Amino acid sequence: MALAVQTNFGAKLEDARRLNDSFLCVGLDPDLSLISPKQVVRLNEMLVDATADLACAYKPNLAIYESLGNDAHETLLKTLDYIRQECPDVPIIGDAKRGDIALCGKSYARTLFEVYGFDAVTANPYMGEDALEPFLKRGERGVFILCRTSNPNSGDLQDLRLASGEFLYEKVAELAECAWNENNNVGLVVGATYPEDIRRVRDICPDMTFLIPGVGAQGGHLARTVSGALNSNGGGFTINASRQIMYSAKDANGEIAFDEAAHLMVREAALNLRDEINRQVRLTRERAETAIAMPAAT
Repeated sequence: MALAVQTNFGAKLEDARRLNDSFLCVGLDPDLSLISPKQVVRLNEMLVDATADLACAYKPNLAIYESLGNDAHETLLKTLDYIRQECPDVPIIGDAKRGDIALCGKSYARTLFEVYGFDAVTANPYMGEDALEPFLKRGERGVFILCRTSNPNSGDLQDLRLASGEFLYEKVAELAECAWNENNNVGLVVGATYPEDIRRVRDICPDMTFLIPGVGAQGGHLARTVSGALNSNGGGFTINASRQIMYSAKDANGEIAFDEAAHLMVREAALNLRDEINRQVRLTRERAETAIAMPAAT
């Protein structure tokens, strides 16, 4: 059964950001080395319960759910249903990194947008616009295109220099801004592990929304990330955190717990990160305002 979207993704994300005073996207990526497949939904429910008023989005990574085999579909659907029940105003991003042409591309889009009902998805641009088109044409849904990813070897391809002199990731940003965003529903995945590159992408895409992984377990620099990502309207990004929040539920034996103490630890981790992101946003805005005011003062 196809699931209806109540509003377009960009508006829903901004509404959730304002409602929860948050730039934090909570990744629902259960570590199957710490819990059994049967505990995945229970863990996700605890994460949602602890962060429902702290998150501006949730992002399950489909790879983890697909690895569950016969239980994959039901587990993911139960997780999505729980989010919609407990926090219907918070959008859900399907981290699928899909991209293909013709029937396969249309099937990917139908699965993600109609079967699972994601408000937005991540997509791989490597095959070009015709592979992105099944996602892009859904104007009410968001499409976060992989641009400058957070993994250590992303530069193997993304740092290649083109004949124009620009990096490949810069070309992806340029295409996203100038060619692929006809429905105003395109965002970019840019990693916090490369904050200076986030700034370069922001220069190319002044108003586009960034989905930013890499803060926390991957060691991304939060202050420099926020400084580079913030757009002229004082927003334009959401920072994803998965392990940093989920692992706070570990007990003394290093196993994921589900008791009240674990719930409180998860909430504290999410609250602290949300508040620190907000603090960095305020500092960045203040620096910008000071820089504008200084010439007038002299």
